[in-house]
Amino acid sequence: MFEYLKGKVEYKKPDYLALDVNGEGDKVNISLRVYDKIKTGENVRLYIFNYIKEDAFKLIGFLEERERNLFEMLLGVKGVGVSLALSIMSTFDVEQLRKIVAENDYATLKRVPKLGEKKAQQVILDLKGKLKAIGNLFTQDENLFESFAIEDELYEALEALGYSQKEINSLVSKEEIRGFTSIEEAIKCVLKKVKY
Repeated sequence: MFEYLKGKVEYKKPDYLALDVNGEGDKVNISLRVYDKIKTGENVRLYIFNYIKEDAFKLIGFLEERERNLFEMLLGVKGVGVSLALSIMSTFDVEQLRKIVAENDYATLKRVPKLGEKKAQQVILDLKGKLKAIGNLFTQDENLFESFAIEDELYEALEALGYSQKEINSLVSKEEIRGFTSIEEAIKCVLKKVKY
């Protein structure tokens, strides 16, 4: 089992590369985002997801540990396999995916090839509960992470009170939410706006 591999990129193709590690050539599957960021002949460190099945053993490489963690979360979604998870990560980065999940943006997520509406909804539903973890992957900035946590809690609280996503968006902007220091402050501000 590999945690990471460090070596020289001998050649690359859109879906995989050959990594020379001490004279041994390893085939590592990659997303298009990784393909775009690396150059042939360059030395790289790839964080490895070891995909092991009875009939297959694949190495899947990522430039950042948080990308690998997100990939693992996607594999935990019912009906999402390695190919589809790589397609999602080829289309969106960690930050974009966090935003899509936070805003229930099925329409944008459906841009991923072979990801229909039903499966896009499943991805958002399954990742919704892990939104804070995705936020944590997205940034090491505690203040920004806190604001994402407040955003999640505010939406949950207002949806529990019967407000739709559209109504919440009309009451408070993302920028306003990021200015709040606590969930209590956020709720008070929104409820003031609701009063006639």
